[in-house]
Order: sequence, then structure tokens, then C-alpha cells
Amino acid sequence: MRSRRRFDGLVVALAAATATLVQADVDAPPKGDGAGYAVLARSLLEGRGYRAIDHPDEPRHAHFPPGYPALLATVWGATGVSVRAAHAASIACNVGATVAAWLWFRTMYGRRSSLALGLALAVNWAWDRAGGGIQSEPLFHLLGWSAVLVVASRRPRGDAARGLLLGAVLGAAVLTRQAGLGLAAAMAVELGSRGNRRALAGSAVAFAAMLAPWLAWSARVAREEPSRTQAGLLWRAVGDLPATLPRQALFYMERIPDQLTAPVVEVATVFGRSPALRAAAVAWAAVATAVVLAGLLATLRDRRRRLAGLVGLATLAMLLAWPYTEAGRFLVPLIPALLIGAAEGLAMAGRRLGAGRRRSRRIAVAMVLLAALPYATYAAATAGRRARAERDPDLDAACAWLRDAGRPGPVLTRHPGEVFLRSGRKALEVATAERPGDRDADPDAVAEAIRRYGVAYLLIDAEPYANASPSPLARYIRERPGAVREVMASGGVRVYEASP
Repeated sequence: MRSRRRFDGLVVALAAATATLVQADVDAPPKGDGAGYAVLARSLLEGRGYRAIDHPDEPRHAHFPPGYPALLATVWGATGVSVRAAHAASIACNVGATVAAWLWFRTMYGRRSSLALGLALAVNWAWDRAGGGIQSEPLFHLLGWSAVLVVASRRPRGDAARGLLLGAVLGAAVLTRQAGLGLAAAMAVELGSRGNRRALAGSAVAFAAMLAPWLAWSARVAREEPSRTQAGLLWRAVGDLPATLPRQALFYMERIPDQLTAPVVEVATVFGRSPALRAAAVAWAAVATAVVLAGLLATLRDRRRRLAGLVGLATLAMLLAWPYTEAGRFLVPLIPALLIGAAEGLAMAGRRLGAGRRRSRRIAVAMVLLAALPYATYAAATAGRRARAERDPDLDAACAWLRDAGRPGPVLTRHPGEVFLRSGRKALEVATAERPGDRDADPDAVAEAIRRYGVAYLLIDAEPYANASPSPLARYIRERPGAVREVMASGGVRVYEASP
């Protein structure tokens, strides 16, 4: 029995490592939030504290929690600053997270079903695409599903000791992604429902001890600049809940089935031009999401599987209230729970059609695995082409030009972290509308930023990602052509020199 379990674990680990490595572009530099994490890691590595050293003021930082930057700083301290080392650390975390989730599946299902679910996760296109990037998801996956495993494990262990371990792991998860608060709430409800007060108390003590320094730091930064903290964003979001909830509910209804199969609904609704195709995609998403949610709700009545429903539903409730979606990225850490929801929802449907309980569940688990394989195969076969398409040689060329440009001074751009890491120049951004109700910086605000920081250059890219908001810098140049002059162009990227 033990040898079979080890064999299954090895199969899951090898599948996860292969699928993640195939999809990873190990030479890709940090982008977007990843660049922000890398900047913070550099600050820690250089002994400058937790600061945004890409900004001219090098302010204290409290938007991204320090878990992932600390991991990057540790890795780079051992290897030197290397994008390959950062990708390797992410891949290792993702493989560990997949194995932890498979071990959790084993507490709920028999050998064949848990192996099938483990493989469905190991080859999942979204899980693996996130798992090889320079982003916080892989570490969060590892910590979050390790915490779930601590609660679900049947091995005998002292309640207080297990609680302390759980609280420490959950604290580390929240210090990696603050969405881990949904995990923590689910764990507290689970322990409370079991009447396990000692474990609950121990986890609360360890959790509070882990978070206290970060909360104190965030409060200090909030007094200086509230907009630089997640708490500041959340406070602003509370007033927008009546408009936010229905918009987010529709978005996540469309994205949940995509995470488990393929980005079909996203392609049809975001890029498709046919109204009939969009309507069909939304109808499919509504049915598929209803099946997953029904499965998660059903687990709440099952002691062995209840934690899947608690984790999934608590985190989804948080996502509905949070005004940003990151194109569905926030759903990726939930994929193990969504797999359980899909399996249980399909099993319920099978039982209504007359199949027995055990047979319907086996068929449902097999369907979940089969649904993941077609796009996983396609994603692996086209990974090289996608990696080439996602590289930005024009931004590289502009940053190389800025690195050698003679005039000193920072750069105004919507990618300050990337520009700093690639050019060595300080960089900053101005407000860009990213959701309903947001406002762009107007030309006067842009001019004030140029004056205040002695900005030397403005870097503008035409469309950094699909449906990107227009840049307020483009408006500034259009309305005040005499304030700048174009000095470099490469594809859709333009560099302008600001008038002294």
C-alpha cells in the first residue's frame, strides 16, 4: 500500500514538473507585479529595507506583502540575481503544491480517484502557467495547500502542536498573498465545527504572531500614504460594493469553467465578434459554474470533504467584493477546490440519472481529468510560440536606449518596475483608470510629476495587454506636443524627452 502511494506521488510530481517546465519561459524577465516583487527582493538583498527602490523617493512599501520578495531575496542571495533561479524556485514550489493537494485528495477519495484528480491538477493549463512565472502564486499555492493538508491529515498529532503549525503556515500564506485570509477563515470554521478548541487557539496565536509585524508596518505606511496599502484600496472598494458585486459575479461565472478546461469563454467574450458565440459561451459558463458551485455546497454536508467547500466559497466571497480581477489570475490558487466542486457536482448529476454513488463519482472524476487534457496538450505543444509572443523586444530596446542615454533623470511610464530592472533608471507612474469609477491623471498631474521628480523621459507603449486602458501619458503628449520631443521608437514603444 505504501509503495503504491509513493508511486502515485512520484507520477503526480513528475507530471507537474514536466507540465510546468514545458510552459515556463525560464529566460523571461519579471513583468507586471513580478517586476514589483523583484524590485522589493533587490531592496531586501541590498540591505535597504522593504522599499520601492525603483521610485525616486524610495518609499516604504506596503502594497505587496513580503513573503514572495523574501523568498526571491533568499534565492538570489544563494545564486546571485538570476531570472532562471527565480523561475526554478517557482517551479519547485508549484510541484510541491501539486503533491500537497494530491495528498489532500487522498484524504477524501480512493487511490484511483485521488490520482486522477492529482493528474488533472498537475496538467492544468492555468495552474502550470502561473506555476513557472516570477509571481507570488507558486509560493502561495505551496503554503495554502500545505495548510489545508495540515488540517485534513489523519495522522495522530497533538492538537496544540498542530494548531501552532497551521497558524504559522497560514500566516506565511497571508504574508505571500493577502487573499490567504479566505483560507484562514475556512480553517477556523473547520476547526470550530470539529470542536477542536486547542488547535484553533494554537493556530490563532501563531497566526497573530506572524502577522503582527506586517500589520504594524502597514499602519506606519498608511499614515504616510494610504494609497500605497492594500487596506487603502479595500476601504475604497467598500463603498463601491453595490456596483462591484454583480460585475464581479458575472466575471467569475465566466472564468470558473475556463480554469478547469480551456480559456474558451474568455476568448469568446473578450475577443469574439459574434453575438451568438458570446451568448453560447455565457450560457455554457452559467451551467458549468452552477455545477461547480453545487458541488462545493454539497461538500459542506460531508465531513471528509467539507474543507473544500469552505475554502472555495470563502475565497470566492472575497473575490466578489474585491474590485480587481487580474484577468482571472485570482482564481488560480483555488483550482484544487474547484476540481473537487466539479467532481462532486457531476457526481450529483450522475446520481440523479440513476448511477450509483460510487460509480457516479468515479465517472465524474474521470470526466474532470479528461476535460483538462485537450488544452493541456495544446498549451504544451504551443508553449514556445506563446513565449515568443509574450516577449517584449520593443520594451527591451527602449530600456537599452534609456540605459545609455546621456541625460540623467527618472522615467515616467506605466511599467516603472520593469524599466528600473532593465535600464537601471528610477521610474514612476501616474494614475491610470483600471476599473469603473477610476480617473486618469490629467495633463496637469502629469506635468506636476515631471516637474516634481525632474523626469527626463516618458516611455509609452501602445497596448501592453489586451483591452488595456489608454495611457494618460499619451493624452499629455497629444495635448501638449511642445512639452516633449520623440527621441526613440521601436514598434509600439515610444520614448520622449521632457523639456527641461
